[in-house]
Amino acid sequence: MDQAILRATIELLSEVGYVQVTVAEVARRARVSKPAIYRRWSQKSQLVVEAMVTQMRPGKDNDSGSAAGDLLALTEQLINTLTRTPLGRVLPGLVAEMAADPVLATSYRDLIIKPNQRHWRAALDRGIARGELSEQTDIDFVLNTLVGPLYFCLLITGEPIDAGYAQAAVDLVLARYGTPRG
Repeated sequence: MDQAILRATIELLSEVGYVQVTVAEVARRARVSKPAIYRRWSQKSQLVVEAMVTQMRPGKDNDSGSAAGDLLALTEQLINTLTRTPLGRVLPGLVAEMAADPVLATSYRDLIIKPNQRHWRAALDRGIARGELSEQTDIDFVLNTLVGPLYFCLLITGEPIDAGYAQAAVDLVLARYGTPRG
Protein backbone atom coordinates (compact mmCIF):
# COMPACT_ATOMS: atom_id res chain seq x y z
CA MET A 1 0.00 0.00 0.00
CA ASP A 2 2.79 2.47 0.87
CA GLN A 3 4.35 2.07 -2.57
CA ALA A 4 1.03 2.79 -4.29
CA ILE A 5 0.61 5.92 -2.19
CA LEU A 6 4.15 7.13 -2.91
CA ARG A 7 3.75 6.45 -6.66
CA ALA A 8 0.45 8.34 -6.72
CA THR A 9 2.09 11.23 -4.90
CA ILE A 10 4.95 11.43 -7.40
CA GLU A 11 2.55 11.29 -10.35
CA LEU A 12 0.43 14.05 -8.87
CA LEU A 13 3.47 16.18 -7.99
CA SER A 14 4.70 15.88 -11.56
CA GLU A 15 1.35 16.95 -12.91
CA VAL A 16 0.29 19.77 -10.60
CA GLY A 17 3.20 20.73 -8.30
CA TYR A 18 3.35 20.74 -4.52
CA VAL A 19 0.72 23.38 -3.78
CA GLN A 20 -2.01 21.57 -5.73
CA VAL A 21 -1.30 18.12 -4.28
CA THR A 22 -4.07 16.99 -1.96
CA VAL A 23 -4.20 13.93 0.23
CA ALA A 24 -7.69 13.29 -1.10
CA GLU A 25 -6.40 13.05 -4.68
CA VAL A 26 -3.44 10.91 -3.66
CA ALA A 27 -5.85 8.58 -1.84
CA ARG A 28 -8.12 8.39 -4.88
CA ARG A 29 -5.24 7.55 -7.21
CA ALA A 30 -3.71 5.03 -4.83
CA ARG A 31 -7.14 3.49 -4.14
CA VAL A 32 -6.83 3.90 -0.40
CA SER A 33 -8.65 5.98 2.18
CA LYS A 34 -7.43 9.34 3.44
CA PRO A 35 -7.16 7.93 7.00
CA ALA A 36 -4.85 5.21 5.64
CA ILE A 37 -2.51 7.94 4.40
CA TYR A 38 -2.76 10.01 7.58
CA ARG A 39 -1.93 6.97 9.72
CA ARG A 40 1.41 6.77 7.94
CA TRP A 41 2.07 10.46 7.17
CA SER A 42 0.56 13.03 9.50
CA GLN A 43 1.14 15.92 7.08
CA LYS A 44 1.14 16.36 3.33
CA SER A 45 4.67 17.74 3.49
CA GLN A 46 5.98 14.53 5.05
CA LEU A 47 4.27 12.43 2.39
CA VAL A 48 5.66 14.57 -0.41
CA VAL A 49 9.23 14.51 0.85
CA GLU A 50 9.15 10.76 1.42
CA ALA A 51 7.78 10.29 -2.09
CA MET A 52 10.58 12.44 -3.46
CA VAL A 53 13.14 10.32 -1.65
CA THR A 54 11.96 7.37 -3.77
CA GLN A 55 13.00 9.30 -6.87
CA MET A 56 16.53 9.83 -5.73
CA ARG A 57 19.10 7.18 -6.19
CA PRO A 58 20.94 7.70 -2.96
CA GLY A 59 24.56 8.69 -3.28
CA LYS A 60 26.68 5.68 -2.65
CA ASP A 61 29.77 5.37 -0.56
CA ASN A 62 31.26 3.34 -3.39
CA ASP A 63 34.95 3.99 -3.50
CA SER A 64 36.08 4.37 -7.09
CA GLY A 65 39.68 4.51 -5.93
CA SER A 66 40.05 8.24 -6.34
CA ALA A 67 38.55 11.41 -4.94
CA ALA A 68 38.12 12.69 -8.49
CA GLY A 69 36.20 9.58 -9.53
CA ASP A 70 33.98 9.65 -6.46
CA LEU A 71 33.18 13.37 -6.78
CA LEU A 72 32.54 13.06 -10.49
CA ALA A 73 30.13 10.14 -9.97
CA LEU A 74 28.25 11.96 -7.22
CA THR A 75 28.02 15.18 -9.25
CA GLU A 76 26.78 13.34 -12.34
CA GLN A 77 24.26 11.45 -10.24
CA LEU A 78 22.89 14.71 -8.81
CA ILE A 79 22.67 16.24 -12.29
CA ASN A 80 20.70 13.20 -13.43
CA THR A 81 18.35 13.48 -10.45
CA LEU A 82 17.75 17.18 -11.04
CA THR A 83 17.23 16.88 -14.78
CA ARG A 84 15.60 13.48 -15.30
CA THR A 85 13.31 12.84 -12.36
CA PRO A 86 10.15 14.46 -11.04
CA LEU A 87 12.26 15.99 -8.26
CA GLY A 88 13.84 18.44 -10.68
CA ARG A 89 10.47 19.47 -12.08
CA VAL A 90 8.84 20.10 -8.72
CA LEU A 91 11.81 21.40 -6.75
CA PRO A 92 11.33 25.09 -7.65
CA GLY A 93 7.79 25.13 -6.29
CA LEU A 94 8.77 23.01 -3.34
CA VAL A 95 11.58 25.38 -2.37
CA ALA A 96 9.12 28.27 -2.41
CA GLU A 97 6.82 26.31 -0.11
CA MET A 98 9.72 25.41 2.19
CA ALA A 99 10.15 29.11 2.95
CA ALA A 100 6.65 29.18 4.42
CA ASP A 101 6.44 25.63 5.81
CA PRO A 102 9.14 24.82 8.37
CA VAL A 103 7.96 21.21 8.69
CA LEU A 104 8.42 20.71 4.95
CA ALA A 105 11.84 22.40 5.07
CA THR A 106 12.98 20.22 7.96
CA SER A 107 11.71 17.03 6.32
CA TYR A 108 13.43 17.88 3.04
CA ARG A 109 16.72 18.62 4.76
CA ASP A 110 16.57 15.55 7.01
CA LEU A 111 15.42 13.02 4.40
CA ILE A 112 17.10 14.32 1.24
CA ILE A 113 19.90 16.80 1.87
CA LYS A 114 21.63 15.34 4.94
CA PRO A 115 21.81 11.72 3.75
CA ASN A 116 23.29 12.82 0.44
CA GLN A 117 25.77 15.16 2.12
CA ARG A 118 27.07 12.20 4.12
CA HIS A 119 28.07 10.46 0.88
CA TRP A 120 29.82 13.55 -0.46
CA ARG A 121 31.64 14.07 2.85
CA ALA A 122 32.73 10.43 2.90
CA ALA A 123 34.20 10.79 -0.59
CA LEU A 124 36.12 13.89 0.48
CA ASP A 125 37.28 12.26 3.71
CA ARG A 126 38.63 9.30 1.70
CA GLY A 127 40.46 11.69 -0.63
CA ILE A 128 42.03 13.47 2.32
CA ALA A 129 42.97 10.17 3.99
CA ARG A 130 44.63 8.94 0.76
CA GLY A 131 46.57 12.19 0.40
CA GLU A 132 44.77 13.14 -2.83
CA LEU A 133 43.25 16.21 -1.20
CA SER A 134 44.87 18.64 1.20
CA GLU A 135 44.16 18.22 4.89
CA GLN A 136 43.06 21.88 4.75
CA THR A 137 40.25 21.03 2.32
CA ASP A 138 37.22 23.08 3.26
CA ILE A 139 34.58 20.37 2.87
CA ASP A 140 31.63 22.73 3.08
CA PHE A 141 33.17 24.98 0.42
CA VAL A 142 33.74 22.00 -1.85
CA LEU A 143 30.15 20.81 -1.44
CA ASN A 144 28.85 24.29 -2.20
CA THR A 145 31.18 24.56 -5.20
CA LEU A 146 29.98 21.28 -6.71
CA VAL A 147 26.28 21.44 -5.83
CA GLY A 148 25.45 25.15 -5.57
CA PRO A 149 25.65 25.98 -9.29
CA LEU A 150 23.34 23.08 -10.10
CA TYR A 151 20.62 24.39 -7.82
CA PHE A 152 21.27 27.94 -9.07
CA CYS A 153 20.58 26.82 -12.65
CA LEU A 154 17.50 24.85 -11.64
CA LEU A 155 15.99 27.36 -9.23
CA ILE A 156 17.16 30.80 -10.35
CA THR A 157 18.28 31.08 -13.96
CA GLY A 158 16.42 28.16 -15.51
CA GLU A 159 19.42 27.61 -17.75
CA PRO A 160 20.29 24.05 -18.70
CA ILE A 161 23.21 22.46 -16.94
CA ASP A 162 26.20 22.34 -19.25
CA ALA A 163 27.13 18.81 -20.33
CA GLY A 164 30.70 19.32 -19.10
CA TYR A 165 29.75 20.80 -15.75
CA ALA A 166 30.54 17.79 -13.56
CA GLN A 167 34.06 17.35 -14.88
CA ALA A 168 34.79 21.10 -14.85
CA ALA A 169 33.57 21.45 -11.26
CA VAL A 170 35.62 18.48 -10.05
CA ASP A 171 38.68 19.84 -11.89
CA LEU A 172 38.18 23.17 -10.11
CA VAL A 173 38.05 21.47 -6.71
CA LEU A 174 41.16 19.44 -7.50
CA ALA A 175 43.02 22.54 -8.70
CA ARG A 176 42.28 24.21 -5.34
CA TYR A 177 42.64 21.31 -2.91
CA GLY A 178 44.39 18.49 -4.79
CA THR A 179 47.84 17.49 -3.70
CA PRO A 180 50.60 16.80 -6.20
CA ARG A 181 51.38 13.16 -6.73
CA GLY A 182 54.81 11.96 -7.27
